[in-house]
Amino acid sequence: MAMSAHHLKMPWEATGDVEGGYFDPASGRWFVVARPADAPRLWSAYIEGAWRTYREHGVEGAVDFDEAGDGRSTSLFFAAVEADGSVVGGLRVQGPYTHVEQAYALREWAGRKGTAELRRQIGRRIAEGVVEIKAVWVDPDADRRGELTAALARAFVHSLELMDVRYAFCTAASHAVPRWQSSGGVVSADVPAVAYPDERYETRLMWWDRQDVFQRLDADQIPFVLGESDQLFRQPLPAAPSVA
Repeated sequence: MAMSAHHLKMPWEATGDVEGGYFDPASGRWFVVARPADAPRLWSAYIEGAWRTYREHGVEGAVDFDEAGDGRSTSLFFAAVEADGSVVGGLRVQGPYTHVEQAYALREWAGRKGTAELRRQIGRRIAEGVVEIKAVWVDPDADRRGELTAALARAFVHSLELMDVRYAFCTAASHAVPRWQSSGGVVSADVPAVAYPDERYETRLMWWDRQDVFQRLDADQIPFVLGESDQLFRQPLPAAPSVA
């Protein structure tokens, strides 16, 4: 049975300085938001878990762990933390970008069909704020894995607020697209999928727009987003639109 936040000690108390956090009763985990330099032990646990999980799936080449490992390219990261402090999932945020060439996604398309449109889509959004979500993972042995994945999808929405940007994007294998659509992500129809990191995967570009994300959220995600936002910001995000 999931415990309420009031019955658990916040596990980041010994992890360093953090930006904030919230408890998800569906997955039974705390989600801690921090900057790598401010919470180095938590960052190490997150990045080691990412490498381990990607390697188990044979896709460790999808992330440049040598570059990402020191945390300098990461503005914020989310870590899903058990009551004992172990990390069982997370994601990291790059940006806000000031020029198109900063986008890691350009390496994934690598000049193939769709690269020019990818550049255009990023470039025309930069003035209103763009971040890129990378290295999303969930421990394959974690309990309530579905709920944990759904919670990570909601972290995309919180990233928009925390980074104070209008747009976020990520690249996702086709089989993962429905998970991220649940939190308001939209597949770009104009950037064709590419085989990345290898021919086993069809990777697509997805966007989140802070101005209409609530209209696109799955209905069952809305109360969770609002509750988590209240914990993060101590005031709710704008109310979801009413349904006639």
